Amino acid sequence: MALFIPEWTRASGRQLQLKRVLNALDEASVVRQPLRQALRKPQRGETGTPELFIEHPERGWLALAVVDTPFDALDGAQLFANDTRAAFEAQLAAWRAALPPALPLLVLLWACSDDEAHTLARQLGEQPALHLLAREGLLARGADALAALQRPVSPQEDEGLRTGFFPESAIALASVARRRFLRNNQAQLFLDAQQEWASKLDLDLDQELALPDEQAAAAADFAVRLVNGVAGSGKTLIALSRALLLARLHPRERVLILIHNTPIVADIRERLHRANGSLPRNLEITTYSAWAHRQWRRLYRAPLAMPSDPAHLPQLLRRLRTGWPELKLPDAQLIEEFDFLNEMLVASEAEYMDTSRAGRGFALRARERSEVWQLFMATTAALEEQGLRLWSAVATDICRAPDHAALERYEHSLVDEAQFFAPSWFDTVKLALRPQGRLFLCADPNQGFMKSRLSWRNAGLDVTGRTKKLLRSYRTTQAILHTAGTLLNRTVQDDPEHYLAPDYAGMEQGAPPILLRVASPQDAVDRAVNEIVALAARHKLPLSSFLVIYGAGTPKKLLYERLCRALGSQRIWWLNKDKKQPPAGYGPDYLRLANLETATGLEGAVVFLLGMEDLLFDGAPGQEADARKLYMAMTRASHRLVMLSCGELPADAAALFRLEA
Repeated sequence: MALFIPEWTRASGRQLQLKRVLNALDEASVVRQPLRQALRKPQRGETGTPELFIEHPERGWLALAVVDTPFDALDGAQLFANDTRAAFEAQLAAWRAALPPALPLLVLLWACSDDEAHTLARQLGEQPALHLLAREGLLARGADALAALQRPVSPQEDEGLRTGFFPESAIALASVARRRFLRNNQAQLFLDAQQEWASKLDLDLDQELALPDEQAAAAADFAVRLVNGVAGSGKTLIALSRALLLARLHPRERVLILIHNTPIVADIRERLHRANGSLPRNLEITTYSAWAHRQWRRLYRAPLAMPSDPAHLPQLLRRLRTGWPELKLPDAQLIEEFDFLNEMLVASEAEYMDTSRAGRGFALRARERSEVWQLFMATTAALEEQGLRLWSAVATDICRAPDHAALERYEHSLVDEAQFFAPSWFDTVKLALRPQGRLFLCADPNQGFMKSRLSWRNAGLDVTGRTKKLLRSYRTTQAILHTAGTLLNRTVQDDPEHYLAPDYAGMEQGAPPILLRVASPQDAVDRAVNEIVALAARHKLPLSSFLVIYGAGTPKKLLYERLCRALGSQRIWWLNKDKKQPPAGYGPDYLRLANLETATGLEGAVVFLLGMEDLLFDGAPGQEADARKLYMAMTRASHRLVMLSCGELPADAAALFRLEA
């Protein structure tokens, strides 16, 4: 069965007949509908484009247009001049002029018989790349007739077709790794067919339609879509491409992209600035945190404050918990449980007793739950008296607001890195959708270390039958992805909801990750800086090729200062310090530096990892979150991965790396 881009969720009677024929093409065939006319008004003199393009990796391309005019109006043998015939010939000439000379154009004469189609073909004269076919001929000969007409085109013509008719499929963010993966010498890179299909799901193109009422209702019931993909499969590209497309298709509708952390938002904005300049005015890209804070303030019309001192909440908790002396949970676990209660929108002690805590990592008996609930309520009340609240309570407050009329509303909301979102977060996003709004999610379950073991159903989302899996990674190499996956599999079971096995077919083998052993965290900093300087000089690499990710045990200020001293203070973009834009503005070339907790979504040709030793354990239960963090950090690399360690790694883990002195 062919892949339709966009899908035909609604169709007229004519289109249904045509789709039956197209569906009989093999699964390698792609049927594309140009969106050019939907994206902009035709200029004077333009007569539109062919309705469809059929692409096959071996057979090549075929353009297809449908003409509804009956033979009597098209016949060139009439005694008097025929304006309809003249317009028909002008349309054919315009279509041919827009296509590469060798690309076949099939014109389906929907209101003509086979004999009438043959008559028109004779009148037009021999044109090798133009074919006329009546509806009855198409229905009788089927998909074989279409396949026989397809012809290969040159790489330059292929790029011209995509640029001219499907410009929205161009990749907005440059990707050197993808070019190497595809062995592609085109000046412009494009989404592959599966990515393009995912980015165009459920687009409303105002197709001429007339489905029965029950079919129309089913076709319109696509409030949620989920794209699950392995690291580097293009999920962020899909979300960005879809958002840009929606913003252009519907300039009066608001489009929102929510991303988990500030560094990736800043990185995306910088790269989009380089690629496209300014964003559409109806498109907003922001973090969930910034967006939720703004929504909270709109609802409550009051300042929003949380404890600024990291010690404030633990100190308050230690003072309050004396009222429950038998509660033995550590402060950190109690705070984590408070966040869980907010994120799951637990409204009462009785509801807490019935709430599943699967995957929480520690058990609580009924009595302990009761005491945790009482302490949670006391802590929340004490914070409110101080004009403060838990960060996790912001989404809860939004959901429980008595009136949501003040919320900013959107027709389209897209969530990248959705595996990190809590149920309460999703509820706030849904509340801000307009009626018939669309929610589009991109996630990597292999990285799901923040809200581990929550299912989409737990999060209040029914994605059954609405999920697309992307198993091919374009970012990294087989060696890096296999090593990261092997380490992850030491603790993560092959649960399809929580783990995706990648497809290695066609991936570049690449070099194994390198392990550098050093004596101390300070030595790791010195060695990393020296290696980066040497690599940049030896291979003439731009600094934007490098991404440095550090863990909790790394002296981060020393690392930043040493990088600044070696490469220049205006050439280092510490994404956790300069959160909104690079230190010298958009344009210059920067090495990027990020904390492990905020590195998801970033990528670099060469990635250095420091302070990751604590994540390499012996596969003991309960350490799944660490395994997923390490997987995320390793798969940021597209070409080369270097890990520095000042401790002995488990033997099976160390064996996966190439050791260097």
